[in-house]
Amino acid sequence: MPQPFPTLSDQKQPQAWAITPNSQALAELAQGIWDCAVQTKQRPLVVLSTAGPLVGVRAVLEQNRPKNLPSSIAFLPQVISFADWLEAAPGAWKFPKKQSDLERWLGVYATLRKHKQLQAWFKAETETGAWGLAQAIVEACDTLSIAVSPQLQKQIHEHILNNQAGKSNLGEICLEQAQVLLDSAVANVYSGMARKVVDQETKVLLEFWRYTVSISDPAFRNQFAMAAHLNAIEAAKNAHHARPLIWVETADPTPIDQEIISNLLNQYAQYAPVVEVKMDWRDAGLWPESIGVEGDEQSRVLALANVKRSQGKGWQLIPAKRFEELAWTAAKTIEQHLIDGKTNLALVAQDRLVARRARALLSRLGPALNIRDETGWKLSTTRAAAALNSWLELIKAPKDGPSAKTLLEFLQNPFLDFGKILNRDPASCMGLIAELEDILVASKAESGWKTFHLAIEGARDNATKTSSSLPSSALFELLQFVRERHHEWLALKVDCNQAFKQLQGNLQATGMVQSLEKDSAGKQLLEVLKTFDLSKTQYQASPMRLSEWLSLLKTVIEGASYQEAGKEAKAALSILPLSSTRMRDFEAVVVVGCDEQQLPAYSEPPLFFSDALNQLLKTSTIEMQFVQQARDLSQLLVSCPNVDLLWQSKSNNGEPLRPSAWIQRLQNQIEWEAIPTQLKKRSFEAVPMEMAVAHFEEDLPLPLSMSPSAYKALRDCPYRYYVRSLLGLRKNKEFDEGFDASLAGQTLHKLLKRFYQALKTQEHTNSALKSNSEQRRAWMEQSLNVYSEQEFASLIEGDARVMGTLRDWQKQIPSFVDWQLQREMAGWQYFDGEVKVGFDLSFQDADENLKMIRIEGYADRYDVHVDDSKLASVIDYKNQRFEKVKVRAEHILDDPQLLIYARAANEMQEGHKLTGHQVRQAEWVALKADISKGEQKATRSQEVSDMPEMMKLFSEQMTEDIEQLWAKKPMQAFAPEGVCQYCEARGICRKGIW
Repeated sequence: MPQPFPTLSDQKQPQAWAITPNSQALAELAQGIWDCAVQTKQRPLVVLSTAGPLVGVRAVLEQNRPKNLPSSIAFLPQVISFADWLEAAPGAWKFPKKQSDLERWLGVYATLRKHKQLQAWFKAETETGAWGLAQAIVEACDTLSIAVSPQLQKQIHEHILNNQAGKSNLGEICLEQAQVLLDSAVANVYSGMARKVVDQETKVLLEFWRYTVSISDPAFRNQFAMAAHLNAIEAAKNAHHARPLIWVETADPTPIDQEIISNLLNQYAQYAPVVEVKMDWRDAGLWPESIGVEGDEQSRVLALANVKRSQGKGWQLIPAKRFEELAWTAAKTIEQHLIDGKTNLALVAQDRLVARRARALLSRLGPALNIRDETGWKLSTTRAAAALNSWLELIKAPKDGPSAKTLLEFLQNPFLDFGKILNRDPASCMGLIAELEDILVASKAESGWKTFHLAIEGARDNATKTSSSLPSSALFELLQFVRERHHEWLALKVDCNQAFKQLQGNLQATGMVQSLEKDSAGKQLLEVLKTFDLSKTQYQASPMRLSEWLSLLKTVIEGASYQEAGKEAKAALSILPLSSTRMRDFEAVVVVGCDEQQLPAYSEPPLFFSDALNQLLKTSTIEMQFVQQARDLSQLLVSCPNVDLLWQSKSNNGEPLRPSAWIQRLQNQIEWEAIPTQLKKRSFEAVPMEMAVAHFEEDLPLPLSMSPSAYKALRDCPYRYYVRSLLGLRKNKEFDEGFDASLAGQTLHKLLKRFYQALKTQEHTNSALKSNSEQRRAWMEQSLNVYSEQEFASLIEGDARVMGTLRDWQKQIPSFVDWQLQREMAGWQYFDGEVKVGFDLSFQDADENLKMIRIEGYADRYDVHVDDSKLASVIDYKNQRFEKVKVRAEHILDDPQLLIYARAANEMQEGHKLTGHQVRQAEWVALKADISKGEQKATRSQEVSDMPEMMKLFSEQMTEDIEQLWAKKPMQAFAPEGVCQYCEARGICRKGIW
């Protein structure tokens, strides 16, 4: 039965009023508040212990406004949360300066840095661990400070009473007096607590708290705020304007909070009427522990009666076997409520992962559904925070430069203004980053500013060779811009203020500030960054390593929540924790995560605090959390007309999961069966996949030219050639974590050409090189080593890992010189290198029309014979071991690169230096010979055997392959596993399924 609002009297103590937390609780509370206003003829002050029901209370007050109210109380009573009421204390500017969380962390961190044994003791050797420890210590010290608050509250009140003759008020209590009061209170609590604590870590914390506690801590500022409000109500009473106070206890307070609030209400009651509103769980609790002491017979009887009376008509219990099935079920259940015309819904995220997945599914419903996430969506998960983090990762890169992956992640973030960075028209910057990525991936430029510049220069040289379009000149400008700012950070002597200014300057220079201001999450991110402006605090000049400051910045962003902007919609869905459903009105609620592992859910106790110590400090304990969640769930079930309880009936490892014990107890008392998941399933017959076969479209253009690598792809697998060369599909390439040898291989080719050109020049100027074999060998080895050092120097500057590749190659040089000398003894002389050669291949298409296709590529090297100047040889360097080179010789017709170069030279269709020469010999040369058994025994070259016969077979084969291609015959995916293993088209042809 509802209790009537009490008749207010002049008694100097709070009056009690209880309401039942059911569907009528808000209306009953509103009627009581208006009753108070009518009785006192004053506009009441309504203070809620938690902020959740604020909007609902204000709305229901408007709905229940009595008619014919006097003008003095016609306005809605003031409804405010306890935290906001304390913040709005009169004369708050006189209180000790409020420190931000960041300042308090810096204070603790500075102490930790001074005392390394504290860091080691608390197991926080890293920067991230130390900042996390600083947060935990601040939280723990606040808990200890709250334990002191009641004593400080009494001392402040006594101080004010003793100085009433001098009309003293809180503003006249100087900081020194307040600190004296605090010190005495801390000493009393510390001495008593230290005797009871045996854990050594907690003793260290007590010492830490004892010497760092300050009157500016939140717990003590709250006491000053309470005293200020009491001063204000006393002054109002003297002016006959004292407003009554209605305290609404929406959640069970901890014992220490109850003591603080009771003292406040008792003191307030000396000046104005006070009504303390509590929840009466006798008619709402569904379990004995939610009514009174568990095991109490009367509580058990009342709980059973409440369950029988509720009967669970609007309750549904729905299990799902898998995570995805549970998320879909939650989304479909909410969708059905929307179809039924409900517009105010809630999704209780007992299982946050499922709630997030369900939210993603519900977002497909479009703007008609406004989804508000109240679970604390992290700001760090937004794309704005990701953009900032990409810059933070870049500036902490080593001196040589960041990895290519780090650089591209920053340049690809959507908040950069390339027009501002490069001082160019934004339209001209389109595709700039894609071009840079292609260059870096193609050249395998893994890391380092020098390596990136070399990659772009190499792309320019290659474009000049092939007469293709040159890379944009803006690429160098962009790299230089980022490199200069990276250098500024490395040269910066970091302190909090300098680092903040530098970061702000970076964001301005890159145009990110303007872009972030246009984004909802970006605006909130900029507000978080403003908290790092410590220019007017004692911490502005605090020295700090760059890694420490970046770690602090990431920690603060990780702790910030993203607040979604509200919008008008036909229906609203609130995603919230169970505790946020208290005294809130919803037409339907879906709860996900109602299994025995997640309901109830206990919050971890603060670091250093055991449950026993929490009891000693009169703070929240596991038992109190258990009771509060039982009450929250009871209130939800009895007040909401439709509640759907969902859980995953099988864990990720396949173990069965039962519903929460609370739900099982209800099932034992009423007929409440679980409803199987009702998801529509599509039925279809499985059809085995067959080998992928490409059928040409009529409009698909056929190639008019082909490189040796493209022809090899055609021979390896026609389907692969179709996907890569004809359709132009490419896999998004990524960088390996280790150094890739591609750049090193290109450098080896370059230095070998330089070496042989120098050798030809020296032979004309130094005749001894021809006649003295020892001098020739020494010159070769020395020159190769010098050129190797010079050519690899820039690579090593960009990426020190290349040093290992250089040293491996230098070990090969004596063996390579031996091979070169042996080749010279056989009569072969270096002629030219890196030669572009090709020929026109004639063939007939499907209609027997004569066609031509261009076959061309770059040959590594041509030699000529000293005894027959028309006799030539072609060589292809392979930066591989000899074993792999030998395999190529066994499949020469499938990889006829050397044969292509030989035919191109022989047909004399080009006006190059080889005109007039006939290639009769071809071989591969391994640049990674096995020198473990001695340099003289290292096999390095593999010659093509039976060259004339192979040339004939190759020409016939190539003509036939090209004719089949132009005949548009089906192209099957028939390659062996060795080819398929690294094939980019494997995801399309589905090799392995058929």
